[in-house]
Amino acid sequence: MKRDGSRIVVLGLPIWLPEVAGGVRVTSRALTGRLSRAFPWLLILLVAGFIGATVSGQADLWVGHQPAMLLLALLLAAAVMTIFVSLGSITLVAWPPLAVAGYLLVRFPRDHAIITFDRLWIGGLLAYILLAHRRVPAAATSRFMKIGFGVFFLAFGIRAIAMSTSISGPIQTWVDSVVLPSIVFVAVSRYATTRERTQRFALSLMIAGGLLGAIGLAERIAGFELASLSNGQRRYDEVIGATRISGPYSVPETYALSLVICFAATLYWLQSRGRGPYIWGILIAALEVSGIVFSFFRAAWIAALLVVIGSFGIRPSRFGRTLVIAGVVGSLVFAGTTQLEQHNKAFEARTNNTDNIYGRLATYEQGIQLFKSAPLTGIGIDQYNAVVTDRAPVVFHKVKSVTFPHSSFIAVLAEQGLFGFVPLIFLSCGIWLVLRRIRAVASTSEEGVLAGSIAGAAAGYLIMSLTLTMLPYEPSNAFFAAFLGMTVGRLDVRSAETGRAVAQ
Repeated sequence: MKRDGSRIVVLGLPIWLPEVAGGVRVTSRALTGRLSRAFPWLLILLVAGFIGATVSGQADLWVGHQPAMLLLALLLAAAVMTIFVSLGSITLVAWPPLAVAGYLLVRFPRDHAIITFDRLWIGGLLAYILLAHRRVPAAATSRFMKIGFGVFFLAFGIRAIAMSTSISGPIQTWVDSVVLPSIVFVAVSRYATTRERTQRFALSLMIAGGLLGAIGLAERIAGFELASLSNGQRRYDEVIGATRISGPYSVPETYALSLVICFAATLYWLQSRGRGPYIWGILIAALEVSGIVFSFFRAAWIAALLVVIGSFGIRPSRFGRTLVIAGVVGSLVFAGTTQLEQHNKAFEARTNNTDNIYGRLATYEQGIQLFKSAPLTGIGIDQYNAVVTDRAPVVFHKVKSVTFPHSSFIAVLAEQGLFGFVPLIFLSCGIWLVLRRIRAVASTSEEGVLAGSIAGAAAGYLIMSLTLTMLPYEPSNAFFAAFLGMTVGRLDVRSAETGRAVAQ
């Protein structure tokens, strides 16, 4: 029988393709298009099947529990990345509020989660990074900061892998606290290159802050807690006689710092969008402030005040404005603090508690002693509590040290030694240079507000990192990395425009 068309061989079998305009090339292109559209759904079916095998325990019998969890995570990440390729930047803009809701909803297994919302979603953002090519060169200042970021990234990872190759423990801490925020930073810095995009992402952070504030207030009013659902513990503070609210997170520190960062984004959005209704922004800001107040962290209160001063007071070449805003904020805080101390016993107990300060100083002294015992590479990531438990506590003003470092810097110094601490300082200096540079090159009111807001957010992050161990917690790190990415994206664009203007 005569066959019209061209023959191709697939798996040893001849297949005849009909002759059309363009021949085999057109037909093969059509087949490729169909396969590319079908691939995401085939991958999703594969993931669904493996999830069923994992839940039933069959996957554990095939490859073991830990490898099964890792393989499931890789399959899910591949499915998410495949879908993200077609969705584009919407996946990045939608991340902040979805991360708040997904933190509790996507955790498997529930007790010691290997698969979490942020690990899947942020891992999928790698697809956006690969597709979103840089159109402007990095400014010298942001390039310096990125080098610091990369050095700290590698130092932390090397130290973690040197301790254990298990996907839990130090490697998990490295992935959550450094790798995921790094991906967010790169993705946002490539996205936020215009005023409209920056405002759009700030709005997303603002919505996330509103959700966090609402969840915290609901916890406070209704008296329930969510920390136990995310592998945390209900933390009752005997000093204030109340349970610390933690929102959807496992610890209240993460909740407080995440609110501070979102509060800074909210103040930027309110001041930069020009004319229009502000009612929703004001309501969300009130929710965020309420959550920060009821977190009962003095460091968070100070951080929020620094955000207000930075967002409203810091402007290029207007130092007097900063002093005036600082004076007004200070006066309002003094008056408000006096009233709260008179009518709220929990607030009074928190503000007048000096034992907490003495305990921190004793803890810092013990952390330095641990550093001296292993100055080059430290005692090991996540080992501070285990090592300190076997040591006699340090006493300062009759107050004993606690078994946790209570400072990100002390934690890195003790656990990673100079190998990790020097890159951390290098990175901190790089961020400070970016803050200076964005303020110097700001040429519009909106850019000035952005410079002031990121300065306040960075100061707040620093205050809380000096007095609390914030580095191991991914949500607040990722939110700050996102805000920093907004700033670096705009700085690179502004520096490129300035360079072209000078050249002309």
